[in-house]
Amino acid sequence: MGKNDPVKEKAQVKVTKARGGTAVSAKEFLTLKRPKGDLLLEIGREQVSVTSLDRIYWPDEKLTKFDLLCYYLKITDFIMPFLKDRPAILQRYPRGIKAPMFFQQDLESAPAFINTARLVNQEGRQLDYAVYTTTASLLHFVNLGTIEQHQWHSTVKHLDKPDWIAIDLDPKRAPWENVLQVALVVKEVADEIGLCAFPKTSGSSGIHIYFPLKPTNEYEKVAEFAKLLAGEVARRAPKIATVERTIAKRKSTQVYVDWMQNARGKSLASVFTARAKAKATVSMPLTWKQVERGVKITDFTITNAPDLLNKKGDPWATFFDKRQKLKFD
Repeated sequence: MGKNDPVKEKAQVKVTKARGGTAVSAKEFLTLKRPKGDLLLEIGREQVSVTSLDRIYWPDEKLTKFDLLCYYLKITDFIMPFLKDRPAILQRYPRGIKAPMFFQQDLESAPAFINTARLVNQEGRQLDYAVYTTTASLLHFVNLGTIEQHQWHSTVKHLDKPDWIAIDLDPKRAPWENVLQVALVVKEVADEIGLCAFPKTSGSSGIHIYFPLKPTNEYEKVAEFAKLLAGEVARRAPKIATVERTIAKRKSTQVYVDWMQNARGKSLASVFTARAKAKATVSMPLTWKQVERGVKITDFTITNAPDLLNKKGDPWATFFDKRQKLKFD
Protein backbone atom coordinates (compact mmCIF):
# COMPACT_ATOMS: atom_id res chain seq x y z
CA MET A 1 0.00 0.00 0.00
CA GLY A 2 1.38 3.41 -0.97
CA LYS A 3 2.03 6.11 1.58
CA ASN A 4 -1.00 8.10 0.51
CA ASP A 5 -3.36 5.24 -0.19
CA PRO A 6 -6.66 5.06 1.68
CA VAL A 7 -6.51 2.90 4.78
CA LYS A 8 -8.98 0.04 4.81
CA GLU A 9 -10.23 0.28 8.38
CA LYS A 10 -13.27 2.37 9.18
CA ALA A 11 -12.71 6.06 9.81
CA GLN A 12 -12.62 7.02 13.48
CA VAL A 13 -15.19 9.82 13.32
CA LYS A 14 -17.62 10.35 16.16
CA VAL A 15 -21.24 10.42 14.97
CA THR A 16 -23.16 13.48 16.11
CA LYS A 17 -26.92 13.77 16.35
CA ALA A 18 -28.94 16.58 14.80
CA ARG A 19 -30.00 19.27 17.21
CA GLY A 20 -33.66 19.59 18.03
CA GLY A 21 -35.72 22.39 16.61
CA THR A 22 -38.17 23.35 13.93
CA ALA A 23 -37.77 21.35 10.72
CA VAL A 24 -38.38 23.01 7.35
CA SER A 25 -38.13 21.81 3.77
CA ALA A 26 -35.70 23.35 1.30
CA LYS A 27 -38.59 25.09 -0.43
CA GLU A 28 -39.82 26.56 2.85
CA PHE A 29 -36.28 27.57 3.83
CA LEU A 30 -35.87 29.63 0.67
CA THR A 31 -39.02 31.63 1.44
CA LEU A 32 -37.91 32.69 4.92
CA LYS A 33 -37.27 36.37 5.56
CA ARG A 34 -34.10 37.02 7.56
CA PRO A 35 -34.46 34.10 10.00
CA LYS A 36 -32.54 34.08 13.25
CA GLY A 37 -31.16 31.29 15.38
CA ASP A 38 -31.21 27.61 14.44
CA LEU A 39 -33.33 25.30 12.29
CA LEU A 40 -33.40 21.76 10.93
CA LEU A 41 -33.26 21.75 7.15
CA GLU A 42 -34.80 18.67 5.54
CA ILE A 43 -32.87 17.59 2.45
CA GLY A 44 -34.23 14.33 1.12
CA ARG A 45 -34.06 11.84 3.99
CA GLU A 46 -31.52 13.86 5.92
CA GLN A 47 -31.93 16.64 8.45
CA VAL A 48 -29.16 19.22 8.44
CA SER A 49 -28.70 21.38 11.52
CA VAL A 50 -28.26 24.97 10.38
CA THR A 51 -27.25 27.39 13.10
CA SER A 52 -26.77 31.12 13.73
CA LEU A 53 -28.57 31.92 10.50
CA ASP A 54 -28.42 35.67 11.12
CA ARG A 55 -24.65 35.73 11.54
CA ILE A 56 -23.08 38.30 9.21
CA TYR A 57 -20.59 36.73 6.81
CA TRP A 58 -20.04 39.70 4.46
CA PRO A 59 -20.24 42.85 6.62
CA ASP A 60 -20.06 45.41 3.80
CA GLU A 61 -22.80 43.70 1.81
CA LYS A 62 -24.77 42.75 4.96
CA LEU A 63 -25.03 39.16 3.74
CA THR A 64 -25.52 36.40 6.28
CA LYS A 65 -24.97 32.69 6.71
CA PHE A 66 -28.62 32.26 5.71
CA ASP A 67 -27.91 34.05 2.40
CA LEU A 68 -24.97 31.70 1.77
CA LEU A 69 -27.02 28.58 2.53
CA CYS A 70 -29.74 29.83 0.19
CA TYR A 71 -27.17 30.33 -2.56
CA TYR A 72 -25.92 26.76 -2.30
CA LEU A 73 -29.46 25.40 -2.17
CA LYS A 74 -30.28 27.25 -5.38
CA ILE A 75 -27.23 26.04 -7.29
CA THR A 76 -26.84 22.56 -5.84
CA ASP A 77 -27.74 20.83 -9.12
CA PHE A 78 -24.98 22.79 -10.84
CA ILE A 79 -22.20 22.35 -8.30
CA MET A 80 -22.73 18.82 -6.95
CA PRO A 81 -21.44 16.98 -10.05
CA PHE A 82 -18.10 18.71 -9.44
CA LEU A 83 -18.04 17.87 -5.72
CA LYS A 84 -19.63 14.44 -5.45
CA ASP A 85 -17.40 11.65 -4.12
CA ARG A 86 -14.36 13.91 -3.73
CA PRO A 87 -12.42 14.54 -0.52
CA ALA A 88 -12.98 18.05 0.81
CA ILE A 89 -10.43 20.52 2.09
CA LEU A 90 -12.51 22.58 4.48
CA GLN A 91 -11.60 26.26 4.81
CA ARG A 92 -13.75 27.43 7.67
CA TYR A 93 -14.80 31.04 8.27
CA PRO A 94 -17.15 30.57 11.23
CA ARG A 95 -17.27 34.33 11.94
CA GLY A 96 -17.37 35.58 8.36
CA ILE A 97 -14.83 36.80 5.84
CA LYS A 98 -13.22 39.45 8.06
CA ALA A 99 -12.51 37.07 10.94
CA PRO A 100 -9.81 34.36 11.09
CA MET A 101 -10.11 31.34 8.82
CA PHE A 102 -8.74 27.88 9.57
CA PHE A 103 -8.23 24.72 7.55
CA GLN A 104 -9.74 21.40 8.56
CA GLN A 105 -8.78 18.19 6.84
CA ASP A 106 -9.21 15.76 9.73
CA LEU A 107 -12.83 15.33 10.82
CA GLU A 108 -13.33 14.40 14.47
CA SER A 109 -17.13 14.29 14.43
CA ALA A 110 -19.95 14.52 11.90
CA PRO A 111 -23.57 13.46 11.36
CA ALA A 112 -24.17 9.91 10.18
CA PHE A 113 -24.88 11.06 6.61
CA ILE A 114 -21.35 12.47 6.18
CA ASN A 115 -18.95 10.09 4.47
CA THR A 116 -15.24 10.17 5.17
CA ALA A 117 -12.09 8.75 3.61
CA ARG A 118 -9.22 7.81 5.87
CA LEU A 119 -6.00 8.80 4.13
CA VAL A 120 -2.37 8.98 5.20
CA ASN A 121 -0.76 12.38 4.64
CA GLN A 122 2.85 13.16 3.70
CA GLU A 123 3.88 13.17 7.36
CA GLY A 124 2.47 9.67 7.84
CA ARG A 125 -0.56 10.80 9.85
CA GLN A 126 -3.92 9.18 9.29
CA LEU A 127 -6.55 11.80 8.54
CA ASP A 128 -10.30 11.39 8.14
CA TYR A 129 -11.18 13.60 5.18
CA ALA A 130 -14.75 14.72 4.71
CA VAL A 131 -16.21 13.59 1.38
CA TYR A 132 -18.87 15.43 -0.58
CA THR A 133 -21.75 13.08 -1.37
CA THR A 134 -25.11 14.86 -1.37
CA THR A 135 -26.62 18.31 -1.01
CA ALA A 136 -27.02 17.55 2.69
CA SER A 137 -23.28 16.99 3.02
CA LEU A 138 -22.54 20.26 1.22
CA LEU A 139 -24.92 22.24 3.44
CA HIS A 140 -23.46 20.66 6.57
CA PHE A 141 -19.99 21.86 5.56
CA VAL A 142 -21.36 25.31 4.71
CA ASN A 143 -22.98 25.48 8.13
CA LEU A 144 -19.53 24.89 9.64
CA GLY A 145 -18.40 28.11 7.98
CA THR A 146 -17.06 26.58 4.77
CA ILE A 147 -17.88 29.54 2.53
CA GLU A 148 -15.70 28.23 -0.28
CA GLN A 149 -15.72 24.69 -1.63
CA HIS A 150 -12.31 23.16 -2.29
CA GLN A 151 -12.37 19.57 -3.50
CA TRP A 152 -9.68 17.20 -4.69
CA HIS A 153 -9.06 16.86 -8.43
CA SER A 154 -9.89 13.15 -8.10
CA THR A 155 -12.68 11.04 -6.66
CA VAL A 156 -12.40 8.49 -3.86
CA LYS A 157 -12.74 5.76 -6.49
CA HIS A 158 -9.66 6.98 -8.38
CA LEU A 159 -7.73 8.89 -5.71
CA ASP A 160 -4.44 8.84 -7.62
CA LYS A 161 -5.94 9.68 -11.01
CA PRO A 162 -7.40 13.17 -11.48
CA ASP A 163 -10.27 13.70 -13.88
CA TRP A 164 -9.35 17.25 -14.82
CA ILE A 165 -6.37 19.54 -15.30
CA ALA A 166 -6.63 22.93 -13.61
CA ILE A 167 -4.67 25.97 -14.82
CA ASP A 168 -4.78 29.08 -12.63
CA LEU A 169 -4.14 32.41 -14.34
CA ASP A 170 -2.98 34.60 -11.47
CA PRO A 171 -2.48 38.29 -12.31
CA LYS A 172 -0.97 39.68 -9.11
CA ARG A 173 0.02 43.12 -10.52
CA ALA A 174 -0.89 42.44 -14.15
CA PRO A 175 -3.97 44.18 -15.63
CA TRP A 176 -7.18 42.20 -16.00
CA GLU A 177 -7.12 42.60 -19.77
CA ASN A 178 -3.91 40.55 -19.81
CA VAL A 179 -5.62 37.75 -17.89
CA LEU A 180 -8.31 37.58 -20.57
CA GLN A 181 -5.69 37.58 -23.34
CA VAL A 182 -3.63 34.83 -21.70
CA ALA A 183 -6.80 32.75 -21.30
CA LEU A 184 -7.30 32.98 -25.06
CA VAL A 185 -3.72 31.85 -25.63
CA VAL A 186 -4.44 28.81 -23.43
CA LYS A 187 -7.45 28.06 -25.64
CA GLU A 188 -5.34 28.47 -28.76
CA VAL A 189 -2.82 25.91 -27.51
CA ALA A 190 -5.60 23.57 -26.38
CA ASP A 191 -7.32 23.77 -29.76
CA GLU A 192 -4.09 22.93 -31.56
CA ILE A 193 -3.50 19.78 -29.51
CA GLY A 194 -7.15 18.76 -29.64
CA LEU A 195 -8.13 19.37 -26.02
CA CYS A 196 -11.44 20.80 -24.87
CA ALA A 197 -11.03 23.58 -22.29
CA PHE A 198 -13.54 25.23 -19.97
CA PRO A 199 -12.92 28.71 -18.48
CA LYS A 200 -14.30 30.21 -15.29
CA THR A 201 -13.67 33.23 -13.15
CA SER A 202 -11.74 32.38 -10.04
CA GLY A 203 -14.08 34.61 -8.06
CA SER A 204 -10.97 36.22 -6.58
CA SER A 205 -8.58 37.86 -9.05
CA GLY A 206 -7.97 35.58 -12.00
CA ILE A 207 -9.32 32.96 -14.36
CA HIS A 208 -9.21 29.17 -14.00
CA ILE A 209 -9.17 26.92 -17.05
CA TYR A 210 -10.10 23.26 -16.67
CA PHE A 211 -9.60 20.34 -19.02
CA PRO A 212 -11.90 17.35 -18.31
CA LEU A 213 -10.02 14.05 -18.29
CA LYS A 214 -10.73 10.37 -18.18
CA PRO A 215 -9.14 9.16 -14.92
CA THR A 216 -6.46 7.09 -16.61
CA ASN A 217 -3.24 8.95 -15.70
CA GLU A 218 -1.70 9.43 -12.28
CA TYR A 219 -1.10 12.89 -10.86
CA GLU A 220 2.59 12.97 -11.80
CA LYS A 221 1.80 12.44 -15.48
CA VAL A 222 -1.01 14.98 -15.46
CA ALA A 223 1.23 17.55 -13.74
CA GLU A 224 3.94 16.94 -16.32
CA PHE A 225 1.44 17.62 -19.10
CA ALA A 226 0.14 20.74 -17.35
CA LYS A 227 3.69 22.04 -16.97
CA LEU A 228 4.38 21.62 -20.69
CA LEU A 229 1.10 23.32 -21.59
CA ALA A 230 1.78 26.27 -19.29
CA GLY A 231 5.31 26.60 -20.65
CA GLU A 232 4.01 26.75 -24.22
CA VAL A 233 1.54 29.49 -23.27
CA ALA A 234 4.35 31.52 -21.69
CA ARG A 235 6.55 30.95 -24.73
CA ARG A 236 3.88 32.28 -27.10
CA ALA A 237 3.02 35.37 -25.07
CA PRO A 238 6.15 36.26 -23.06
CA LYS A 239 5.14 39.87 -22.50
CA ILE A 240 1.95 38.95 -20.67
CA ALA A 241 2.46 35.34 -19.49
CA THR A 242 5.06 33.61 -17.35
CA VAL A 243 5.67 30.40 -15.43
CA GLU A 244 8.07 32.17 -13.06
CA ARG A 245 6.98 31.37 -9.50
CA THR A 246 8.86 34.20 -7.78
CA ILE A 247 6.69 37.32 -7.85
CA ALA A 248 9.69 39.66 -7.69
CA LYS A 249 11.06 38.14 -10.91
CA ARG A 250 7.86 38.69 -12.88
CA LYS A 251 7.16 41.77 -14.96
CA SER A 252 4.19 43.84 -13.84
CA THR A 253 2.45 42.96 -17.12
CA GLN A 254 2.85 39.20 -16.72
CA VAL A 255 0.13 36.80 -15.62
CA TYR A 256 1.39 33.74 -13.77
CA VAL A 257 0.29 30.56 -15.57
CA ASP A 258 0.15 28.30 -12.52
CA TRP A 259 0.14 24.58 -13.35
CA MET A 260 1.40 23.43 -9.94
CA GLN A 261 -1.99 22.80 -8.32
CA ASN A 262 -2.28 19.55 -10.25
CA ALA A 263 -1.02 17.43 -7.39
CA ARG A 264 -2.60 14.88 -5.11
CA GLY A 265 -4.32 16.57 -2.19
CA LYS A 266 -4.19 20.06 -3.73
CA SER A 267 -7.19 22.03 -4.85
CA LEU A 268 -8.53 25.17 -6.47
CA ALA A 269 -11.77 26.91 -5.60
CA SER A 270 -14.55 24.88 -7.20
CA VAL A 271 -16.58 26.08 -10.12
CA PHE A 272 -19.79 27.70 -8.77
CA THR A 273 -18.33 28.17 -5.29
CA ALA A 274 -18.91 31.33 -3.32
CA ARG A 275 -15.70 33.13 -2.39
CA ALA A 276 -14.75 34.69 0.91
CA LYS A 277 -14.09 37.97 -0.88
CA ALA A 278 -15.62 41.42 -1.03
CA LYS A 279 -18.99 41.61 -2.81
CA ALA A 280 -19.61 37.86 -2.21
CA THR A 281 -18.29 36.91 -5.64
CA VAL A 282 -18.53 33.39 -7.05
CA SER A 283 -16.37 31.30 -9.34
CA MET A 284 -18.56 31.50 -12.42
CA PRO A 285 -18.36 29.22 -15.47
CA LEU A 286 -17.87 31.14 -18.68
CA THR A 287 -18.18 30.63 -22.42
CA TRP A 288 -15.19 31.48 -24.56
CA LYS A 289 -17.27 34.20 -26.19
CA GLN A 290 -17.63 35.83 -22.77
CA VAL A 291 -13.86 35.74 -22.35
CA GLU A 292 -13.42 37.32 -25.78
CA ARG A 293 -15.95 40.07 -25.05
CA GLY A 294 -14.60 40.64 -21.58
CA VAL A 295 -16.08 39.94 -18.17
CA LYS A 296 -15.22 41.09 -14.65
CA ILE A 297 -14.87 39.10 -11.44
CA THR A 298 -17.53 41.24 -9.78
CA ASP A 299 -20.10 40.48 -12.49
CA PHE A 300 -21.04 37.32 -10.58
CA THR A 301 -22.10 37.15 -6.94
CA ILE A 302 -24.17 34.90 -4.70
CA THR A 303 -27.11 37.27 -5.23
CA ASN A 304 -27.23 37.18 -9.04
CA ALA A 305 -25.49 33.94 -10.11
CA PRO A 306 -28.49 31.59 -9.58
CA ASP A 307 -30.74 33.71 -11.80
CA LEU A 308 -28.03 34.07 -14.45
CA LEU A 309 -27.55 30.29 -14.57
CA ASN A 310 -31.27 29.64 -14.82
CA LYS A 311 -31.80 32.27 -17.51
CA LYS A 312 -28.69 31.82 -19.64
CA GLY A 313 -27.79 28.20 -18.95
CA ASP A 314 -24.68 26.52 -17.64
CA PRO A 315 -21.59 26.88 -19.90
CA TRP A 316 -20.08 23.83 -18.20
CA ALA A 317 -23.14 21.57 -18.63
CA THR A 318 -21.25 19.22 -20.97
CA PHE A 319 -18.03 19.16 -18.92
CA PHE A 320 -18.12 15.48 -17.95
CA ASP A 321 -19.33 14.47 -21.41
CA LYS A 322 -16.10 15.92 -22.80
CA ARG A 323 -13.67 13.85 -20.75
CA GLN A 324 -10.59 13.18 -22.84
CA LYS A 325 -7.35 11.22 -22.78
CA LEU A 326 -4.00 12.95 -22.70
CA LYS A 327 -1.53 12.16 -25.47
CA PHE A 328 2.11 11.93 -24.47
CA ASP A 329 3.65 11.83 -27.94
